[in-house]
Amino acid sequence: MQEPTEQHRTEAQNQPHYFQWGLTAFCVIVASVLVFYFLGWLPIIWRMIKKLLGILSPFIYGFVMAYLLMPVFNGLYRVLQPKLAQRMKRGTQIAKGLCSILSLMIGLAVVGVLLWMVLPQLIVSVFSLLESMDTYLDEISTWVASLLKDNPVIERNFLQLYEQFSTQVVDWVQNSALPQLVALMTGVVTTVSVLFDLLIGIIIALYILNSKDTFCAQAKKTLYSLFSIQRANRIIKRVAYIHRVFGGFITGKLIDSLIIGLLCFAGLRILMGFGLMTMDQSYALLISVIIGVTNIIPFFGPFIGAVPSTILIMVISPVQAVYFVLFILALQQFDGNILGPKILGNSTGLSSFWVMFAILVFGGVFGFVGMAVGVPLFAVLYTMATEAVNNLLRKRGLSVDTNAYRGPKRLDPETRAFVEIREEAPPVSAKERREAAQKARAQAQKENEKD
Repeated sequence: MQEPTEQHRTEAQNQPHYFQWGLTAFCVIVASVLVFYFLGWLPIIWRMIKKLLGILSPFIYGFVMAYLLMPVFNGLYRVLQPKLAQRMKRGTQIAKGLCSILSLMIGLAVVGVLLWMVLPQLIVSVFSLLESMDTYLDEISTWVASLLKDNPVIERNFLQLYEQFSTQVVDWVQNSALPQLVALMTGVVTTVSVLFDLLIGIIIALYILNSKDTFCAQAKKTLYSLFSIQRANRIIKRVAYIHRVFGGFITGKLIDSLIIGLLCFAGLRILMGFGLMTMDQSYALLISVIIGVTNIIPFFGPFIGAVPSTILIMVISPVQAVYFVLFILALQQFDGNILGPKILGNSTGLSSFWVMFAILVFGGVFGFVGMAVGVPLFAVLYTMATEAVNNLLRKRGLSVDTNAYRGPKRLDPETRAFVEIREEAPPVSAKERREAAQKARAQAQKENEKD
């Protein structure tokens, strides 16, 4: 006869699933409670993150400015450092400080000149367009009526719809768009906090440019202290790859977009000189700015910029809008086939499908900024995922070449080599099912006769 304690122990050993079920249920309840409280605190956490980003905004501005000015700094440093190091005892430090100041001065000068050239004309063209909206809508109505004069029923219905649409547009422009534009422009100019953050950001950018080698050395020192040498080297290699992709893509895209904007303005002036377009010079500048800014977005940028620009020109003259569309198509072909590859090359290594996927996903989440930086960011994630898959395949002794997996081939579990597999398609139609059933009966009858 067993002892009571041994009997209870035997029963517990024979039925261990009760404890496992109870532990699982307890973990599920705890996880549900934690998720519930996390969702309740999510708005508070998001406000804290936004507040933290607002506090760190000068550092963000400074880092972005320093990162964009890094090519200018490196070019100046390569020229000045050898000369100053030969002539002065602290020539290297002096070269770093001098190159940092010169880089910031060049960057501020470029931005200042662009704003001085573009902003006044841009403001004049926007306000002129908004104020003349009634006249342009009446001209479009007259033009459409002349086209549909032989179809009075269609003309009457269209003009009724167009009148409702134009009334809504004019009301939106006068009561919403124009006051918001004025408030936005005056707010940007008079916001002290933004100007203060930009000023602090300029100072931070100066420090980053001057001490970037020290920051990099400190980061490497920290990595080697926390990780093994192999893992630290892999992290450093990954960061260098990210810098190469982001730096090359963003810098090249900014230069490419600036050139496209200038070519667009020059092309519009040439068309105006030949009399093919009769728009004002301020409109040409406005359209060139739209084309240049939207060209920063890969793949979709030319279409995003061309649509509102074509609408602006169509308000003036539909025939001129056709000339503009043909000009933009030629300009974008030049950019996509000649200028873009010369400046950018294959900096991301992504196919057109993944470029479109990255723009749609990151643009939907982060807006214009996501569309601009989504491609290099997805290129980094894509490379990391590819390397992770390749490492798993190498551990299993399988090929990492994608071409090896093409075609109707399967891996043999014993030899781990690819073998050709030919599978018959399953019957779909009623006729195919009847034929398959007849073949199966004939095969079964033959087997029975052999037996």
